[in-house]
Amino acid sequence: MGTVLSDELRARVLSEISPTEAEIQKQAHIISELSAALESRAAEIGQAYSFIEPQGSTGRKQTQLRGAADIDLFVGLRMEDYSFSREHGQQVPRDAIDNLMNRLVDEWFVPAASRLNLKSIQKTYSQHPYLSLEMDGLEADILACFDLSSEELQELGPITAVDRTVHHTSYIAQRLTPMTRETARILKSFVRACHAYGDRCAVGQMGLTGVSLELVAILAEDFDSCLERVHSLDIDPIDPLDRTEEELRSIASFRDDHVILIDPTDTARNVASSFTLRAYRWVKHRIEQLWDVSRRGEQERAHEMLIESEIPIDPLPKEAAAHSFSFEYLSTGGSHYTVIRDKLYSLARMIEGQLKNERTGEARFGEILSEVYFEDNRYALGFLVEQPIIEPLYTRRGPPSDLTPAADRFRDAHSRIEERDGHLWSTETREWTNAEDMIRHLVEKNPIRGVRPFAEQSEASLRVLNVLARYVLEIEPSFRAKMTRVKDTASIRS
Repeated sequence: MGTVLSDELRARVLSEISPTEAEIQKQAHIISELSAALESRAAEIGQAYSFIEPQGSTGRKQTQLRGAADIDLFVGLRMEDYSFSREHGQQVPRDAIDNLMNRLVDEWFVPAASRLNLKSIQKTYSQHPYLSLEMDGLEADILACFDLSSEELQELGPITAVDRTVHHTSYIAQRLTPMTRETARILKSFVRACHAYGDRCAVGQMGLTGVSLELVAILAEDFDSCLERVHSLDIDPIDPLDRTEEELRSIASFRDDHVILIDPTDTARNVASSFTLRAYRWVKHRIEQLWDVSRRGEQERAHEMLIESEIPIDPLPKEAAAHSFSFEYLSTGGSHYTVIRDKLYSLARMIEGQLKNERTGEARFGEILSEVYFEDNRYALGFLVEQPIIEPLYTRRGPPSDLTPAADRFRDAHSRIEERDGHLWSTETREWTNAEDMIRHLVEKNPIRGVRPFAEQSEASLRVLNVLARYVLEIEPSFRAKMTRVKDTASIRS
């Protein structure tokens, strides 16, 4: 495969993506200030805890990228301080966890953070309530987890969604070397440059996560090996128990996962189970492009592919412009971005299905591609539609003409009937002939809590359409061909 990164390019990339010493010191200061405030408040109210530690890239792992590092401050709770029962694999009731987390945020986290005179403090809801804030220009989350042993985690699983995080941090931090830490940063930078990283990714609903890329980095020899491992994840899983893909696919919980990267701290779990297939396919495609430019010796182009840049807001290519539509939402506050994101993806999938086929099953606007993009308080839904405008009439195939009484009922129900190919056919009038009108109707008919439709379009709309036209179409060649056929047919008709 050759070497993607020359020593010179590696050094250049690292000089651009590694955090400065000032950044690291600022992060450490914020962590220290928040921890001290939490410790002080806990002493006042008699709140017991096991630890207060930063997790994620700015914690012990130190794999953060320059200008792209948030702080996740975890507060560990001791099981013995609560009456939750986990005997015989019993699950702790969700409402009990929510009540506890609400109390901790209201009585502990908020008063502690308020002492630091911070203006942006907000209780946020995702898997369970936690506190979000901004301090010295950096975003920080304070969230509680349960301090579970490795044995309990393996045997009974987590209580909250983030209980594994501490174990991941410990596992990775113990195995990182200065070289693999650098490699992890470059790999993260590449996936961010693909706009397919984490839960804020632009391509797909969920991108490749930081912890998954760190696990690849500590297993691979160098950056080239990292790319090869990521590229082959869909056919060559990573598993600390060395199970084959066939063995892993025979396990029900892994059967439908697109790629498999087994959690070394809990071998019954696939770290990559949340990856959207589109996000993974796009990263895989970009790896192939990176290999190509490397083979051609185009180091400047390789550099561009490794450093994140903004999604274009340029006019779309002509082949896509006439097929594209976007709709924007404005956040009303209070809902976590992942909750809104997931609801918008659900809405987009519903709209895709409605656009694709008539209620009777016949084709409507053809194939549809959709995507969701969000930035700040703006959310954009984007669509590419195979046939944006369609004829007002369509033919619907009915039962075989000699199949009575079904044929008789079909004749009674429809006024315009013809017989061909041994079947009855009816001519129907479409409810919708303009895809944009139908999408707008469905958007208005299906409100989403936490956002409201916004008529004025911003750069978010331009970005979501560019994601579809410049990224998604790259891995959907059949859709591109269909759009071209529609254009050619229209030209012939005119």
